[in-house]
Amino acid sequence: MAIHTDSQPYGSEIFGMQSSAPRLVRVLYYLDDLTPQCAPLKVIPFSHLCLHSDANPYKRYESHPEELMLTCKAGSAVVINQKLFHGVFPNHSKNSRELFAVSYRPAWAGPIVDVPDNDPEKLAQLPDTVRPLFKSLNTRNIDFYAKNRTDNMPKEASGLSLSRWSM
Repeated sequence: MAIHTDSQPYGSEIFGMQSSAPRLVRVLYYLDDLTPQCAPLKVIPFSHLCLHSDANPYKRYESHPEELMLTCKAGSAVVINQKLFHGVFPNHSKNSRELFAVSYRPAWAGPIVDVPDNDPEKLAQLPDTVRPLFKSLNTRNIDFYAKNRTDNMPKEASGLSLSRWSM
């Protein structure tokens, strides 16, 4: 698999407009062991922070001199930022390498245009405790007409605070 990102800020032929969400994480839940011989994950560390044109999310790479190999046991989950360049090394074993991949995004970070929503009949089958987590895929909380300065601008935002990462 080529080195790529899961970020497609303007949508794509591969993932459609669903991938145009501005914030997203992918969870890769491995059903088989990843070993150096069995299709280990390939990542380019810190590539999700890059603003260089080489980090254009639509670019693909065969390899990179600073790529790292990640291995893990079956049952492990790897969480990656949608902008991280990653791929898969070849599978040189006779074993399969299967995984379950799911994307999570904040409700405010909907795609840039409406996408087909979840099937209401399927949503109705979810347990009552889970159903509230499945809001419309088109939920967005943006203020396109936001002013540069307002009279009552906040003076703090705990979600931006460095201290939230301290233990």
